[in-house]
This record gives sequence, structure tokens and C-alpha cells, in this order.
Amino acid sequence: MSGPPEIAVVGTGTMAPGIAVAFAAAGAAVIVAGRTDARVAAALARAGTMAGLLADHELGPAAAAVSGRIRGTADLAELAGAGVVVEAVSEDVAVKHAVLTALEAVVSPDTMLATNTSGLRVTDIAAPLAHPERLVALHFWNPAHLMPIVEVAAGERTAPARVDDATALVRAIGKVPVVLQREVLGFLGTRMQQAVVREAIALLDAGVASAADIDLAVRTSFGIRFPAIGPLESADLSGLDVIAAIHEYLLPDLDRSTAPQPGLTERVGRGELGAKAGSGFHDWPAERVAEVTARRDRELVRRLALLRTGEETAA
Repeated sequence: MSGPPEIAVVGTGTMAPGIAVAFAAAGAAVIVAGRTDARVAAALARAGTMAGLLADHELGPAAAAVSGRIRGTADLAELAGAGVVVEAVSEDVAVKHAVLTALEAVVSPDTMLATNTSGLRVTDIAAPLAHPERLVALHFWNPAHLMPIVEVAAGERTAPARVDDATALVRAIGKVPVVLQREVLGFLGTRMQQAVVREAIALLDAGVASAADIDLAVRTSFGIRFPAIGPLESADLSGLDVIAAIHEYLLPDLDRSTAPQPGLTERVGRGELGAKAGSGFHDWPAERVAEVTARRDRELVRRLALLRTGEETAA
């Protein structure tokens, strides 16, 4: 980035450190804002680890340089000079309303306000704002320092120029912008991912296969092919007559649940929340969390390196 404004990232949870690193690795000065000094310090520590991973694989500047561009605060007033503010707080409309209205009272009228929602309607998030035309979604995917995509989505009152500015910003930090042409819950990626998750839970609940084999089937079939060709390209290559024939017999048999399935809600009720609780669809001892996270990051690093060297394109 050439002479970028200071970027503010509001939040200290899962997404904020990676978003901060994505901007800082591209040369921006970044300020991370959180509720307490302790939360901010923890977020900055995680950002330092992420910066180290990029540097170790020559996907970013030296870790010290990136970390040196990121500072923290527990005072929203310190964001007054930011040119772009990305809200990355919990996926709760009321929480986002409170944070964004507080920000609107602090920052310049020209400041770009962005929400990192993973699929809530921008129109709903912007509802209490005095200037909803300047709010746009910049949906970074987790882990934000490695995932190339950023979905850009507007609300009903978002100014078209704001979408253009947001798209240019995403490109300027070396990410891949995907722009929605109309507003839809879940954007693109989350909708398609959750369709797969819903069917996976249904297959598990029906006793068709184990959780391990369901995951393995995805990882070694379309999961390994999708990085090379997307679902519509794959359909074209297969032949749309073939796809239509499959849909004739298979679509009526696919899961069509319109509420969270028993296999999910029962686990949540028992406190089996996944890796963070030690069990979910799989058991998650600490060593498995570390192994799977490392496996994921190795693959993301490998694919990111391919993108950066031009061996693959976003097209």
C-alpha cells in the first residue's frame, strides 16, 4: 500500500488479530481497539505470532516490522484519525449496533466504516447509523492473515462509491475481493459452506458414515478439486445434462432442514462445543487441536504461496 491511512480494527477475538496483520503486512499502520488493556495485549500477542508465520514462509515482511506497525488501545477516542475502521466484534446485531454508533460519534465523516460480519445483512447492521451510506461489509475469512478472499457486500443504503473504495482497498493489501451484486444472508462462502455442513451432519445423524470418514470424503474428493476449479466450472466440465440427471434423483433425498439439526443442538446442549470445549463431532485433546490447526495452516500457506507466485489466479 502506498501511504495508506491508519486502519483501525475493533475487536480482540478470533478475527481481529489476523485482520490487523493483513493490513500491517501490506504496509499500513494499524490500531487494534478492545474493551480492556488485557484483551488488547492478548490480541497483539496473537498478531505477533501470525506475523511470524507469514515471515517464516516469505509471505510477508519481517515479523518485527509487521508487529511494529500495530498498536493497541482500550479507548475508542484514539480511533478519531483512522481512515478505515473495521468492526470485528461478536456476530450479534445489538453488539454491532452499539460499537458502530459509538464509532460514528468519534471518527471523521469521511472515514470508511466496515463490518466483518460473516453473513448478517449490512442493512440491518447499519440501521441505527446516522450515515448508513458509508457502511460496507469486508468479510475476511478465518484465519484472516492467510485466507486470500474478502467478500465485499453493500446494504440497501450503502453508497456505490463506498463499495468501489472497499474493493480497491482489498486489492491494495493483496487480498482477493469478491463483490456481491445484491444483499443476501451469509454472503457467498458462508452459504455454500453451511450447505455442506448441514448435509454432513445429516449423514452422521443417519449413521451413513463416521465423522472421520465424512471429513475424509470431503478432503479427498471435491475438497481437493475445488481449489483448482469452482463448483460451476466443475458442473460445466462434467456436462450440465449429467448434473441435471443427478439432481433429478438426488436433490429430493438431500437434507432440507430449516432449523439446526438434532445432532448439532444436542451436542451444544451437552456443552460439546467443538475444539474449544474438548469435544464436538470429534474429540479434541489439546494435541489434536494443535495438529489440525498446523495442518490447516500448512495447506493455506502452500496455496497462498502458489497464488503469490502467479502459478494460480483468482479467475
